[in-house]
Amino acid sequence: MHDLLPAAFPVHGTASGPALCCFRLILAAALLWKITADHVYGMARFFDLHPKSLVRWRYEQDDMAVKVLLSPTAFKVFYAARAVAVLCLLAGVLTPLAAGVVAAWCMFEFTFDRKFNILFLGMMCVPFVFATGADAYLSLQSLLDAPSPAAFFDPARAPGPAGPSWPQAAAVVLMFQVYWSSAWFKAASRQFTSGDTLQKMFEQLAALRDELPPGRREYYFPDWFTRRFATADPSLATRRWLLPSLATIAVEAVLPLLLIFPATWPAGALLGLLTHAAFTALLPKRLVPFSLASVGTYVLFLPQHTFVTLIGGLM
Repeated sequence: MHDLLPAAFPVHGTASGPALCCFRLILAAALLWKITADHVYGMARFFDLHPKSLVRWRYEQDDMAVKVLLSPTAFKVFYAARAVAVLCLLAGVLTPLAAGVVAAWCMFEFTFDRKFNILFLGMMCVPFVFATGADAYLSLQSLLDAPSPAAFFDPARAPGPAGPSWPQAAAVVLMFQVYWSSAWFKAASRQFTSGDTLQKMFEQLAALRDELPPGRREYYFPDWFTRRFATADPSLATRRWLLPSLATIAVEAVLPLLLIFPATWPAGALLGLLTHAAFTALLPKRLVPFSLASVGTYVLFLPQHTFVTLIGGLM
């Protein structure tokens, strides 16, 4: 991986730099979206015993799960602590502690809701446990200190190391792993490369659409889309998903390589935005936090001076 990093991407100590501070804000916004949606859908009662929630009952019956069973009271204390920690991360207050609490919650949540998105958000919090100065930019304190709104958004041009800190570099390496492992597993799956995976997913969503109560649906596509790509003859619909499936693999494989070089970063950022917009359109409720955090990491690929120049040009 080190050989892939250009000369303009040297790694120094733990100082955050403006790009990592910006990502802190984006990651916190993604987490805030997630915990708000989770609360609306009843997560505060997931570990209740009287009456026992369906989540807890299934968790207790799952022999494959690593069980960290909490009492309902302990669960709610942890539940409230992680909400406070997300707000602290958003404000840049006690950032290392807040990031550690959120990461611990995500690891715990993964034990009863084993989704990659949860693990990803938790792992993206870990660099902030070790980073210093993550509150120097786009934080509550910098807002209070800024003489104007423009000054709040404009990063400082103080001299310092041009490259990222190792916590920022670790987040970049993690994104390489996220995109490349996803491309690898998709490419190795005959079911995915044939288009069958996407066809079956949309066929199932279409079948369940009318059984879900209003506001709980994941599938909002027009009837023409459903007829062509979900409920059409399976062999025909599968062929229609062939090109999107192969394009997904190609994009995930090339995207981090485009982002790591400043000359190709704009093309990579645009391609990534379009790709995650498409992913989010497929499963909007589930993928908004993941897509927001993923796209937010793109600022971490930029050299510090390039990020400062980019933001300064937007002001």
